[in-house]
Amino acid sequence: MKPMEIYKELPKTNCTDCQHLDKDKTQRIAANIVTVDWRENIIKSLREDIKDIDLKSVASDLGAEVLDTGIGIRSLGRDFKLGNDREITSDGKVTPWEKILILIYVKTGGSGQPTGRWVSFSELKGGGVKVEAIRKEFEEPMSELFNKSPEEAVAAIEGLGAVQVTGQASEMAWICELMPKIPILLLYWPADTEFPARFKSVFDASADRFLDVESIVFLCEGLVKRVAQRMGMEVD
Repeated sequence: MKPMEIYKELPKTNCTDCQHLDKDKTQRIAANIVTVDWRENIIKSLREDIKDIDLKSVASDLGAEVLDTGIGIRSLGRDFKLGNDREITSDGKVTPWEKILILIYVKTGGSGQPTGRWVSFSELKGGGVKVEAIRKEFEEPMSELFNKSPEEAVAAIEGLGAVQVTGQASEMAWICELMPKIPILLLYWPADTEFPARFKSVFDASADRFLDVESIVFLCEGLVKRVAQRMGMEVD
C-alpha cells in the first residue's frame, strides 16, 4: 500500500492516535503495509557495484578459492560462495550482514599479503574514531565469554579456525582470520590475584587495505556471536 493510499484511508481529524479509525479499516491498512529491510537495498547496491569485476582474476588478491561458478571465501570459520550471479550462499542461512561484509570485501579490492606486523586498531586508517567500538563491542564481550568459561571459550575460537601462537605478551594468544587477508591477533590474560582477566586484540597493519574500519568492527562483533553460539549461548 502506497503512502497516499494509506492517507486516503485515514480520518481527516489531525488525531495523534487515530481513535476515529474503525477496527476493520485498521486491520486492512496493517495487512497491506510492506516492511522493507534496508539491508537488502545495500546488498542490491553492492551487487551492482561489483557486477563488472572478474571474480576469478581477483581471487588471488582476496585470498579466495576459484570455483567453477564463482569464488569461495572463508570468514570466521565458515565457507561462503560468491557466485558469478553475485549471490552469496553457504551451508545454512546467510545473514544480510554476512552478505554485506563479503560484498564490501570484494568491492574494496585489496591486494598483496598481510605484513605480519601487528598494530593497534587506532593505527589503522580511520581507526581512531572506532576504538571505543572495538573495546565495547568486541574486547569487553570477549572478556566476558572467557571469564564465564575459559575452557569453552578456547574450544570455541579454535573451533572457528583460530591457531594458538606463542611468544606474545599475553599468557595465551591466537591468530584468527576475519577474512582470508585480514588476520587478527587475540591476546588473553587469565585473572590472577592482582588483576582481572583481560582480552585485547591487535590487527595486521594491512587490514585497512582490505576493509574499512567500520566493516572490521562488524566482523569482530560477528566473531563474538560465533564464539557465544559455540558456547551454547543465545545471541541476537
